[in-house]
Amino acid sequence: MVIVKTVPNLADIPERMTVEEFWRLFGRVEHESLDFKRGTPTDLFDTIPAMAMTHGGLIVHGVDSRGQITGCPFSQNTVDRITRFAGECEVEVQARPVQVGDRELTVTAVPEVRQRIVTTPDGRLLRRVGGDCQPLRGDALSRFVRVRTEGGGEDESVGTITPADLDLESVNQARTAEEHSPVEREDLPRALVDLGVARPPEPPLGPRILRAAVVLFAEDPRRFLRGAAIQLARREGIGPGPGPSAAREEYAGPICRVLDRCEQFVARHTKQYEAVTGLRRETIPEYPVPVVREALVNALAHRDYGLVGATVDLTIWDDRLEVQSPGPLPGHITPENMRQEHYSRNRRIMRALKTLGLVEEYGEGGVDRMFAGMEARLMEPPIFLATSSSVTVTLRNRFLVSIEDQVWLSLLAHLRLSAAERRLLVTARSEGAVTRRRLGSLLPDTDIRQLLRGAVAKGLVVRTGQRGGSRYELSDEILVRAGSSSIEAQNRKRQIVLDEIDRQGSISTVEAAELLGESVAVTRQLLSDLAHSGHLRASGRTRARRYFRP
Repeated sequence: MVIVKTVPNLADIPERMTVEEFWRLFGRVEHESLDFKRGTPTDLFDTIPAMAMTHGGLIVHGVDSRGQITGCPFSQNTVDRITRFAGECEVEVQARPVQVGDRELTVTAVPEVRQRIVTTPDGRLLRRVGGDCQPLRGDALSRFVRVRTEGGGEDESVGTITPADLDLESVNQARTAEEHSPVEREDLPRALVDLGVARPPEPPLGPRILRAAVVLFAEDPRRFLRGAAIQLARREGIGPGPGPSAAREEYAGPICRVLDRCEQFVARHTKQYEAVTGLRRETIPEYPVPVVREALVNALAHRDYGLVGATVDLTIWDDRLEVQSPGPLPGHITPENMRQEHYSRNRRIMRALKTLGLVEEYGEGGVDRMFAGMEARLMEPPIFLATSSSVTVTLRNRFLVSIEDQVWLSLLAHLRLSAAERRLLVTARSEGAVTRRRLGSLLPDTDIRQLLRGAVAKGLVVRTGQRGGSRYELSDEILVRAGSSSIEAQNRKRQIVLDEIDRQGSISTVEAAELLGESVAVTRQLLSDLAHSGHLRASGRTRARRYFRP
């Protein structure tokens, strides 16, 4: 996903700063909400509408493409050019001077525009992606226009709501996170205005509480927004069809509380595995907890709250977990680009969730973290199905490796390994070493030569032998970081085979595989290693081959 960083409010920027203070405040990297210009070039015709159609942001005039502060005085000419560019795009901007060291810069604040479409003077619809302005086309364009003009329902006012209807603890948790002092119950309406989920009072009326506040903080949001709940079900079997229900519950309340209750439901109705790796004992849930939480947060944060009566649904089957959210994918997002791009249907809710620590920076890798979380356990990637009325994410409980291997891999999480590298290490661990041919059978769509070259260069494995006899073993660094239990386990398997041969005189590959509970391919490699090292003697060809003591 695209990282959308925050920028300071125009009014909060100091009038004078040192160069070091400037870079600390703004950072040196352009992003969706920050753009550096040497002066007031004509490409402001692109930057201003693109920012207005994304998250808004700041344009700093007086910084060149190399990141050097060159200055752009707040002159009449500068102001006139900025005003003309913004006027032709029909965006109301604000600009002010800032003194940085001995240079005067001009900073322009571009607001986010949500209730209408802003285009360039020649009719193009642009959005900010990283530090670039990119056009929308085709289906993505039509979807963006529809959602941008219709909204997600969070801005609509609710009927009569009193402080007693709100969860004081959740509101104060959000205020504390924003470094504001807690409030008493009677001050909750004002606190909601501060949090951006209520509109300021318009005398003689008080603050207008929005649906966003109800979703985030109401004790029972269903009283004000029918469908503001999550349905949870544990169904038997794998479908198709609804299938018999083993458990069913409905939760409603402040989002923090709802997420906790959902995680408890999932923990009660899914498997918990135990595994021991060396001296390390781990309890591993059937589905990675951060991935499930991300799926739930996405569903609650991005659903269309304009679809009154529709709920978020979480369903656990024997082979999968599904989370369905009402409404189509927001804006220009598609199943194909959702890992790289971001668009939030409910900006107020997302802002509060970020404050509460339930999401990272707006859209910072939420979907990508789900993929990474499944990949870290060598599980199948999440599956997203989007229709005109809903979005469903499916997590399947298929493991490519054992739970013990997953525990062992968790010791290497800091190395940021690819799925192929994880599979390489697990295979080398369980089999003592791995060959190029063996990897090719496990990863048929992978460039094995490149994988092994990279793994050796990164110090993950070491190569032994030459040419056709080359094998790859875990490096000393990996053994130190994750333990040498793989070698101990391999030695135990070898001793079991030797003891059985001493008992009955010989053994075949199939017999040894049954004895060890391993695959024939793994067992054949183990027997071959014993023969190569002189511990065994092979007699016969292929299927009829038996192994004896020399």
